[in-house]
Amino acid sequence: MEGQQESPISGVKPTATAPRTVPPGQSLIAERRRSKPDIVLRSEIPRTSSGPAEITTPVSATFRPRSDSLISVEHSIPELPLEESLLSPDTKDPPPDSLGPTHDELENRPIEAPLTKSPTIELPSIISTIPVKPLPEIVNEPQATISAADKETWDRTLPRVIRGIVSIKATTVRPFDTETAGDYTATGFVIDAKRGLILSNRHVVSPAPITAVGIFFNYEEVKLAPIYRDPVHDFGIFRYDPADLKHITATEIPLRPDLARVGLDIKVVGNDAGEKLSILGSTLARLDRPAPIYGSDMYNDFNTFYFQAASGTSGGSSGSPVLNVQGEAIALNAGGSRSSQSSFYLPLDRVVRAVELIKRGEPVPRGTLQTEFFHQSYDELKRLGMSDENMMACRERNSEATGLLTVRMVLKGGPAASPQPTNAANNTEEDPSIPIKGLEPSDILLTCNGKYITNFIGLWEIIDESVDKEITLEVYRAKVLRKCTLKVQDLHSITPDRFLHFGGAIFHDASYQECRWYNEAIGNGTFCASSGFMMWNSYSRDFLVTKVDGKPTPNLEVFMQVIKEIPDYKRIQCMTRGLGKSDDQLLMVDVDWHFYPASLFVRDDDKGVWRREDISPPAAVEDVKTLAPPTVDGETDSGIDVESVPSSPQPPETDAATPGPQDPSPQIETTDEDSDEEEEEDTPLDVAIEELRCSMAYVRCFLPHTIYGHTSNQSYSGVGLILAVDPIPLIFFDRTCIPTDMVDIRLTIANKNIAGRIVYMGDFVLLTFDKTLLPEGSKILIPEWDPKPLKVRESVKIFGLTSDQLLSTKETTISSIGTNSNTWACNPPRHRLINTENISIAEGASCWGGVIVRMEQLKSIKPGENIKVAAWMMTVSSQSSGTDSYWTQGIDMHRYVLPIVREIEEKKLARYDHSTWDLGFEFSDAALPTVSAMGLSQKRFNDFVKQAKKIRGVARPLIVETRMQPPKTTLTEEEEANGLKVGDILLEIDGNPIYKVGQLTEFKFEGRETASVLVLRNSQELLLNVPVVKSWPNTGDRVIQIFGAIVHASHAAAIEQVAKTARNVPLDSEGLYISGVSYGSPALDKMRPTFWILSIDDHPVATIDDVLQLARERKWAQGEYVRIKQVNRVGITSIASVKVDDRFWPLYQWRMNHETGKWKMTKETGLQYNNELSNNGMKQFKDKVVPSPASSEGVQITQTVLQENKEAPLVGEAVATV
Repeated sequence: MEGQQESPISGVKPTATAPRTVPPGQSLIAERRRSKPDIVLRSEIPRTSSGPAEITTPVSATFRPRSDSLISVEHSIPELPLEESLLSPDTKDPPPDSLGPTHDELENRPIEAPLTKSPTIELPSIISTIPVKPLPEIVNEPQATISAADKETWDRTLPRVIRGIVSIKATTVRPFDTETAGDYTATGFVIDAKRGLILSNRHVVSPAPITAVGIFFNYEEVKLAPIYRDPVHDFGIFRYDPADLKHITATEIPLRPDLARVGLDIKVVGNDAGEKLSILGSTLARLDRPAPIYGSDMYNDFNTFYFQAASGTSGGSSGSPVLNVQGEAIALNAGGSRSSQSSFYLPLDRVVRAVELIKRGEPVPRGTLQTEFFHQSYDELKRLGMSDENMMACRERNSEATGLLTVRMVLKGGPAASPQPTNAANNTEEDPSIPIKGLEPSDILLTCNGKYITNFIGLWEIIDESVDKEITLEVYRAKVLRKCTLKVQDLHSITPDRFLHFGGAIFHDASYQECRWYNEAIGNGTFCASSGFMMWNSYSRDFLVTKVDGKPTPNLEVFMQVIKEIPDYKRIQCMTRGLGKSDDQLLMVDVDWHFYPASLFVRDDDKGVWRREDISPPAAVEDVKTLAPPTVDGETDSGIDVESVPSSPQPPETDAATPGPQDPSPQIETTDEDSDEEEEEDTPLDVAIEELRCSMAYVRCFLPHTIYGHTSNQSYSGVGLILAVDPIPLIFFDRTCIPTDMVDIRLTIANKNIAGRIVYMGDFVLLTFDKTLLPEGSKILIPEWDPKPLKVRESVKIFGLTSDQLLSTKETTISSIGTNSNTWACNPPRHRLINTENISIAEGASCWGGVIVRMEQLKSIKPGENIKVAAWMMTVSSQSSGTDSYWTQGIDMHRYVLPIVREIEEKKLARYDHSTWDLGFEFSDAALPTVSAMGLSQKRFNDFVKQAKKIRGVARPLIVETRMQPPKTTLTEEEEANGLKVGDILLEIDGNPIYKVGQLTEFKFEGRETASVLVLRNSQELLLNVPVVKSWPNTGDRVIQIFGAIVHASHAAAIEQVAKTARNVPLDSEGLYISGVSYGSPALDKMRPTFWILSIDDHPVATIDDVLQLARERKWAQGEYVRIKQVNRVGITSIASVKVDDRFWPLYQWRMNHETGKWKMTKETGLQYNNELSNNGMKQFKDKVVPSPASSEGVQITQTVLQENKEAPLVGEAVATV
C-alpha cells in the first residue's frame, strides 16, 4: 500500500503516493482502497477497525477496507411520512420498446432539434379528495431556484417514482476479485415490474458471492438474486419475485439516455447516507467527464464517459436513478468526490442494450481488445501529432465532436498487444501500406470497420457485436494513418465466475479488473483474493501464485489439479508474485485440509446463486509423518546424539569437535601460507555455549480462527527450552508464542522444521515432537540446572535465540526476585499470567526467550563442563490502554515447570490435563510501609524483612486484588464475612506464613472444600475458612462455527470479567462463548463477540452438544430466520435474528484428538450443497487446450472449462420463477 491509511470516519487526510501514472487531462482522484480516496463508491459499507476487540458502537462509512477484524452494522431505516393512498399504481410509464438510439442516429441528430418531453401524467381525480401530507424534506438540494411549473411537476413525479426505489441491504460472503467480505447498503430501482428486474451499480450487484434483500418504501422486503453484472461498466441487475410484493405495486422507471443534456434539472432519489429515502437535486453540468478513479485493488470503470453534477450524494446512494422532471432515468448514480459536492453518473446507453437482451432471455455479448481508450480534445491531439488537415476533416464530419479516442494502455498478452519487435518487424512497421499488428499508447483512433468513431458508444456498438470476430481499426500513429486488424475477445472469458476456498484462502483466475491496473498479463498465475490460514504469512491479498510444489499454476484449474494431490500437513514451496512486481518470492506453506473445508464455488447467473462442490483431501501417503505421540518406552532409536543429565549433577561427556555456529559470510579462498596455519580450537567456554544453544528451539504458531481471545490475523513465535528427550521429548514455551490448543505448530530444532504437539497447557506450554524426524546425528542437549537460587544484584548472562537461529547474548543483573507477576485484564478476554513469582532483569537481551546463567561460572568453566541454567527468561503479554504490550521476565523453573515435567515422565503421559484448585482470587504486592499502616504487628513486620534479606529483596506482602470468578449464587452476609475480600492482607494459609506469591504453589487444594486462611482486615487478624474453587479451563478441545460465529466453551479469562451482579451468564455449565464473528456471515449483523448464547429459537442451550442436537432436530431451511438469545459480561440480554445460509456458512465442528494432537473438522449442516455441480448436472466438464501466457516455451495447458446445461434440474434452492 502506498501512503498512510486513513479513517473515513475521522476524515484524517494522509499523505499518499499515486501508485501509477495518470494520463494527461485526468487526475488520480482516489488512492488505494486503504488510503483516503477523493471519490467513493456510493454504497454504504462499514469501515472496520483493526483487532478483535468487542464492538459496542455501530459505525458506517463509504467503502470497505481490507481488514480481517470484526465489526457489525446497524441499519437505520426511518419511517417515511407519506400516505400510500397518494401513490397511484396507474401512473407509471412503460419501459422503452427498443435498445435505444444507435450511434449513427445520435451522430446524425440535428443540432437544433428540440428534445421531446414525455407527456405529463395526471393523478386520478379521487386523489383531490384525500388530505395531502407534505413530501419528505429534500435533503441537501444545491439548486437555487426552481420554476413554479417544474416544482408542480416534481410534486407529481416524486410520489410516483418512489414506488420503484429500492433500498438494498447486501452481504459479500467471500472476498473475490476487487471485493472484500462484509455488509453494505445501497440503492436500486425497478426497470421491469413484470419480470422483477432492478437496476443498480456493478459494485452493488458485485462480482463476488452476495446475499441481498430489497426493501420498498412501504417496508416490504424481497429477496434479490444478482443475475448480471457488467465486467467493466458500473451497472448490474437484480431479480426478485413480483409475487413477493403483497401491498404495493412497483413503479417501473423508464431508461432514457437520449434525454441527457447540459443544464437539465435532475433529482437523485435513493438511500443516501443509509437513510430510507433521500431526494437530492442538481443540474447536469457535464456529459463527457472521464470515468472516476477509485484506486488500486478496487473496482474502476473505464472506456466510457460519465456525467457530472453537484448533487452531493454520499454512501448508500449507489444505484440511485438520476431522474428528469418526468420521472425518467437519464443516468445511474455511481460515485462522488470527497472534497467537493460533485457526483458522477453512468450514462445508460449500454445499459439499455443489456437490459433488453436480458428481458428477451438472451446472453449479453461483451467484447474486449484488452485496451483502455481515453478521449482527448483536438488541441491535445495536435500535440500528439495530428495534422490540421485531419482535424479539419474530423470537425466537418461531426461538428459536435470535440475530440477523438486515443489508446491509453494496452494490456500485455491481450488481443491488441503488439508482438515483440524484431529487426524484420521494425522494417515492416515503417511501411505505411503494411497493417500494424497491434495498438500502442498514443495511437489516435479514426475508424472501426469503416465507421468514423468519436466516442466510446460508437466503438463498443461494434466491438460488442463482434465477439470472436475480426475488426479493422484505422489509427494515426506518428502522423501516419495505419490499419490494424484485431480479433475481439470475449470479455466474459477473462472475468472470473468461480473460486476455490482452500485452507481459509480464496483463489480464482486473475481478472481483467485487477490485471489492468498493474499491466499484468492475464494467465500468469492464480490470483489469491484472501490469504487466509494456509498462506497467512504472505501478502495480505492481491497476489499471484505462480508455482505450487514446483509445478506452474497459470490458472485456477491447474492450481486445483496440483493442490488435490498434496496431503494434509505437508510443507511445500510456493512461488508468489505481487501484482505489478517483476520477481517471484518463495513462500513455505503448510497444506491444510483439517481446519478449513476445500470447496469450489461456481456462479449460476440463471438463478443468481453460487453452486458448491466440496473437494475431498487426498489419501494419506507413507512419507507424511503424523503427529502421533512419540514412543514412551524409554529408548532412543532415531540416531540422535542426546546428552541427558542425571538427577545428581555430573559433568556430561562432551564432543570437543562439535562445530560452532556456521559463519554466513562468504568463503575466502586460502593461500598456501594460510593453509600451513593450524585452525584455532574452540575454548571450553565456546564449546559449552554451543552445547547450550543446542538445548533451545524456535517455534512458529498458526491460528485458524479467533478463539479464546487470540486473533488469527497475527503471527505467534518464540524461543523454548528442551527439557527432556526420553521417554517423551518435552520443550518449554511461554503462552505468548503458543496461545491455545487449536493451532498448527512448526518447530525448528537442529536446523530442521518439524511439527509439534501440545502435551500440557497452563501458564506455560510443554510441547512434544516426533524425534525420528530429526536428521541422523543431530545433537540435542538437555540443560543442567543450577541448584543455587538467584539473588538480587547478582551478575548474570542471558543466552537466547533469534528467529534466524542466531545466538543472542546479554550481560545484566537481577533487579528483583519474588515480586508478583500480575498482568492486566485484556479485551477481548484472553489468558494472562497471574499469581506467579517474577525474576526481574535489569536489561533483557534482544530476543524473546533464553536461559539465565551466572557470570561467575562462565569465568571458570573447564573442558567438558556444561553451563548450569539458573532460570529461564520468558515473554509475557498483556494490554495497556487497549494496546497489546510485551515484556520479558525470569521464571523459576524448579518451582513452576520441572515438577510437571517429572510427573509427565513418570506416568508416561501423552497429554497432561489436570484441573486447578485454588482460593479463586488474584493477589498483588503491597508495600510494607502501607501494610504496616494498616495494622500489621511488629513481629510480622520483622518476619517480612528477615525473609526478604535472604534474597537481597524488598518485603512485599500479598493483598487480595480481584475475585477470579463471580459467585454462582448470591452470597449471604455470613458467607461474605467468612470469605476473602478485596483489600485483605494475606498472612497465613493452613498455619504457614506467606511472604511471597511463589509459596502458593506449595499448597494442594484439590479435593478440599475450604482452606484455613489468616488475613489482616481493618487492623485485625481474622481466621477464615475460605472456600476452595475449581478454576475454569483456559483452553479447550471443541469449537463450532454456527451462522459464521466461532463458538466454544467458556474460558477462565472470560469468566474473570463477568460482573458480580450478572445473573444470566452461564456459570453452572460449560457455556457457549462467542469468540469471533466472520466477515460476510449472517452472524456479522447481530451476534456479538464476547457474548454468551443462552437459547436458540427459545430452546435453552448450554453446551456444544446441545447446539448440535438442536440443529439435527430443527433442520433449519435455507433463508430461514433463527432467533438467538445472548448475554454480555454485565448480564444484559439481547436477541439476534440471523438468516440461515448453509451454502456458505454451514454448522462446522472441530474436535481435537488428545492422543494424536490432531483436529478433525466435521460438517453438521448444509450437506445438500456438498456436490451441487456433479449431483445436479448443472455443469459439465469439458477439456480444451488453451495457450498459457505463463509458459515461455509455448507449452499448452489443459484447462477444464465449465459449460452450462440449462435443462438440468436444480435442487435445494428457493428462487423466484420469472
